[in-house]
Amino acid sequence: MLLPATLAGQAATWLHPNTRIGIFGTDTISIFGDMVNEGNILSTSGSVVNFFGLRWRNSNNAVIRDESSDGFSATGGLFRFTQPDPALYQHITGGFSAVMNTGASFPNLSVETSPGIILDDLSDLKVVNVLDIRKGYVFLNGWNLVVGHHTPGEILHYSPERFIVTAGGFLYRRQIAASSGTVVFPVGTRPASFTPAAIANKGTMADFRVGVTDSAYQNLTTGPNLLLTSVNKTWQVDVSQPDAAINLWLVHGFGDEGPVYEANRNTSYLARYLPSGWDIAAQRAAPLSPSIFSTTGPDHQAAYGVRTFQHLAATNYFTSLVAETVNSPERTTLQYFEATRSNTNADSVQLRWITGREYFCAGFTVERKYAGINNFDSIGFVKSSSPGGISYFPVGYASTDYQPNDKFIFYRLKVSMTDGSFFYGPVRLVKGKNERGDITVWPNPVRGRVVHIYYGAGVHVKAIALLDVPGRRILTKEYRQPLPTRNYYELDIPSYLARGIYFLQFLDENGQTIHTEKIVLME
Repeated sequence: MLLPATLAGQAATWLHPNTRIGIFGTDTISIFGDMVNEGNILSTSGSVVNFFGLRWRNSNNAVIRDESSDGFSATGGLFRFTQPDPALYQHITGGFSAVMNTGASFPNLSVETSPGIILDDLSDLKVVNVLDIRKGYVFLNGWNLVVGHHTPGEILHYSPERFIVTAGGFLYRRQIAASSGTVVFPVGTRPASFTPAAIANKGTMADFRVGVTDSAYQNLTTGPNLLLTSVNKTWQVDVSQPDAAINLWLVHGFGDEGPVYEANRNTSYLARYLPSGWDIAAQRAAPLSPSIFSTTGPDHQAAYGVRTFQHLAATNYFTSLVAETVNSPERTTLQYFEATRSNTNADSVQLRWITGREYFCAGFTVERKYAGINNFDSIGFVKSSSPGGISYFPVGYASTDYQPNDKFIFYRLKVSMTDGSFFYGPVRLVKGKNERGDITVWPNPVRGRVVHIYYGAGVHVKAIALLDVPGRRILTKEYRQPLPTRNYYELDIPSYLARGIYFLQFLDENGQTIHTEKIVLME
């Protein structure tokens, strides 16, 4: 019995128990509804099944095999899980048991739906030869994915945007031998956290499985969380053969590094949990970056450590720690701060800032001063929104200051920690309510010897020249771009200049004049 070339409609296709069908090398079929397989499918090399439905369910007694005598030794056909955009999640009940090593298995499976596929409850999934992750993720949903049979199989096209999300489940790779080389387990705990492991087996051929969780506790599952001195990940690596020896690579994102880890990363190492606790390696070094464990090229937002381990138990746990904590971490990093007149209400100044990392941060005092005033005044306090004042990810804040006047206003942030220490962020200058233009000079007329030049976000001034009326250049001052601490320039006027009219000439990176401003020197 052969499935027809196209199974149209959205009704489920049901392959009854004891029913046998064959999909041969020249066959390409499409299934548009859900699929229930309780029978026996022969999937020969070169055949293709395009599955557009939402759910594929293999029963516990279902069979999918290739044309070889044992059903697992040929290339076999391809099962493509795909949907047109806007695509929906596709669900699979694999009908396989990783613990019992029995049940149905797909010869080759390609994930081509942008959200990804989800393993349904109470069933694992097995792919004999090739798992190709072309779009989206494979969500294990706490269950297990087995790749390989006589060999570890292949996993293709994995990257930080396409990988296996474990969520409590495991990725198995079968029959890893010394000749298999480095075998990658492209796993992560959630779509934004790609933390693969890679294993090179140095001993007897064995099956391996890898899972990863978002924590690293002092006593493995109890005690303090080592989130300050670790990458806040624990990888579980299980092996079917006792006393195994491996080279192990573990990848983490820079955002996973705790602040103490980051400050002492030159002493990092892969740690193994022993009955006595986390071990300490004799050799330590900074994690290597970029990560090479992505099929789309180096990942410059990730790093990895490597270590050789001997005498593995059946179940093993690993993380990445630092051996020394002599360097203090930065308390908090202020990644971004801006102050601008509102586009919808010119009477208001909008303040926005982002912390790159918070380490016992109490909050932020917003300080303001008007042009001509020496000291900043506090106008409000914004409490840290991070639990306990600790965050390893960027956190955004916003505030509004009502300022319906024409004065230039300076703003800055005082960033305070829970121990009373603090630091100041960069100063931002805001124009008066009715000032126009991307470049504004203040004060003008000039009284004193310092001129402030406000510039808009789109302006890139490399140098400012001061000219007299005949056009002679009196001085030129160059500025590094972009200015890291403020959105305005300061220009010192030479004390020997007489009163009168002068011109400020603004030059771009090519030395071309982009703006000229007349100033009047009063004293």
